[in-house]
Amino acid sequence: MSREPEVALVFTPDPWVEDLHRHLSDHGGARVRSLLIEQAAALDETYDVLVAGHRWPGLTAGLVDDLHARGRSVLGVHAVDEPAGREHLRAIGCDATIDADAGADAIVRAVREVAGRRGRDAEPAPAAPAAPPQGRLVVTGGGAGAGCTELAVHLAAGLASGCAPGSSVVLLDADETAPAVAQRLGLAPEPNVRDLIDAVEHGRGDRAGALAVGPVRGLLVAAGLPSARAWPQVRPGEVVRVVDALRRDHAFVVADGGAHLDDLPTRESRARFATARALVAAADALVAVADASPHGLTRIAAWVAHARDLTAAPVVAVVNRAPSARFRRGELYAEIARALPVEEIVFVPHDPRVAVAAWDGERVARGPFTRAADGLVASVRRLRPGRLGAVGPEPTLDVATVLPEPAR
Repeated sequence: MSREPEVALVFTPDPWVEDLHRHLSDHGGARVRSLLIEQAAALDETYDVLVAGHRWPGLTAGLVDDLHARGRSVLGVHAVDEPAGREHLRAIGCDATIDADAGADAIVRAVREVAGRRGRDAEPAPAAPAAPPQGRLVVTGGGAGAGCTELAVHLAAGLASGCAPGSSVVLLDADETAPAVAQRLGLAPEPNVRDLIDAVEHGRGDRAGALAVGPVRGLLVAAGLPSARAWPQVRPGEVVRVVDALRRDHAFVVADGGAHLDDLPTRESRARFATARALVAAADALVAVADASPHGLTRIAAWVAHARDLTAAPVVAVVNRAPSARFRRGELYAEIARALPVEEIVFVPHDPRVAVAAWDGERVARGPFTRAADGLVASVRRLRPGRLGAVGPEPTLDVATVLPEPAR
């Protein structure tokens, strides 16, 4: 290319990084567009070549693929006494590799060479289409405190119980603010999502070893991170690639983690709730959970509106802790059906067995909650792949879902 290529230089403590930065400032040959620390910034910035050392944890095969799709090149720098680093850089698809001891001049020449291959305006080479995941992603959300986690647990268990022999379902805790699936089911906090990311992104460990056995046959559980403070270390693209990998091996992935979808700016390089938004954008179906109250309806309406900005996947609305009075249920149904583009509406009554099961770390015993929540399982199963991605007609309501159940 005739102009100087622009580079994004990953800032690490390696001596070659400072030497290269100083050399480019003093002698040119390429222009440093930005210094990067976070993986997400590598996708947000505009440049020709990413220059990164093999020790940078953000340099993964998924990131390289994303950069190539944007017409950018990747130059990997490795220590001369660490041949495993060079092999890692080649394995993840870097356009070229170079020894750190080669010197700043040689690194600049390598930058210009790989920039000439691709260039900012070059059309990326068409990639062979990957086999689409066969499993379906269902994301639950709707608002904090509405009971999303409890319904996600029952939905995943119900889907697993109905799977054919040899098939399975994964319940993924992707809640960025209040991860609770492991605690709810009495499971250990590790392994968790971090282990799945290590397996998919870095080839460390295996996916099967990062999944815990759930309370029913065919249900596996991916625990969330131990606390909300750990989520900034995880990138939305990493979680989506983990989900894609799980969908290749399992019939359903039920992700509990879409409670908040607001696109709020933060001091970090990405918006808050970015993982939830990425999962909703990738979902095949959504389950919007509302508390049976005025503020519950307000929250679910806002949630569905945010979701519609991200995807056209069908939505099943669930009114949790629904009143038993026929008139109240009718009011709730009429308001949701009028205001929200949902496929079906499911009413789940209050049941003291839910609190008992939460204390015991077990599934909810058979009763009003489970009988009503089974309707959610059936609704999700009815959303066939041919309907995914399109909003269905106005929901129809079975009178049995409105009328209170007889006392038992």
